[in-house]
Amino acid sequence: MNPIFHELTHNVTCIDTEHMRKDFVAAYLIEDGDHAAFVDTGCHLSVPALLATLDAKNIKRENVDYILLTHIHLDHAGGAGELIKHLPNATVYVHEYGVQHLIDPSKLRAGVIGVYGELFFKQFLGDLIPISEERITTAKDGDEIILGSRVLKFIDTPGHARHHVCIWDETSRGIFSGDTLGVSYREFDTDQGELIFPPTTPVQFDPDTWKDTIKHLMSLKPKYAYLTHFNRIEFTQHSAEMLVQNIDGFVKIAKASEDQSNRHKAIKEQLLNYLLDIATDHGVALDEAQQIKLFKGDLEICAQGLGVWLDRS
Repeated sequence: MNPIFHELTHNVTCIDTEHMRKDFVAAYLIEDGDHAAFVDTGCHLSVPALLATLDAKNIKRENVDYILLTHIHLDHAGGAGELIKHLPNATVYVHEYGVQHLIDPSKLRAGVIGVYGELFFKQFLGDLIPISEERITTAKDGDEIILGSRVLKFIDTPGHARHHVCIWDETSRGIFSGDTLGVSYREFDTDQGELIFPPTTPVQFDPDTWKDTIKHLMSLKPKYAYLTHFNRIEFTQHSAEMLVQNIDGFVKIAKASEDQSNRHKAIKEQLLNYLLDIATDHGVALDEAQQIKLFKGDLEICAQGLGVWLDRS
């Protein structure tokens, strides 16, 4: 296959995992000398694209030292079990709350099938392969690993999910942020910059904790965020403020819909209106039909996550 990837500065490559659509889910490849690491993997069906990227860049599979998972949602980590079969020297790093789900992914599988159905699971995710315990290391807050001469540091980052870590790369002053620094699709870029909003995926969305996490990450004074959805962006204080504002906007919608008879439908409809409004204010030139098509993949899971948060609150 011919993989789609974007060569960035500082020996970082953004790989399009081609999950659902192009420019939707990224994995990253970091290189330092003869050493390499993946950050996130996409789903099981994404693994051929990752391996093809190694081949295209003439990187030997035995030179991949690490698979670093920001969290265990399947668009980020679903391919880890398959990928590590092809990387004889790699170790998987994941938050302590994710370790057991990688060893035995049956609960993850059942949860996804329960929400989306078995047809969706097979067609868009493929499979979940367990990983042997000896190939997994817990990524704890403050832990550092060495990739060649490069230092990568794990930061515990709850809010989107309790099992979420970000990876700080001092070399590029960038944060491999998974979903913690939001979703930002390049189709919505304007002269005002990037449009950023929160993926409030079930089941551990926690807005107050998330905002504290963003504040903590901004204390590092990052230059870049390496987003899973999608690609690297410059991440400024304005970016952080936009994300916090939209977390608050999503929460306001959830609370306003709490007592409605069809709460999920009401939240979903109001979220779409909210996203279309902020896109208009941001100067997005795409017509409404195109915007709806691009937002569609996030609406359902964001509405579900807000509903779970209401029930828990």
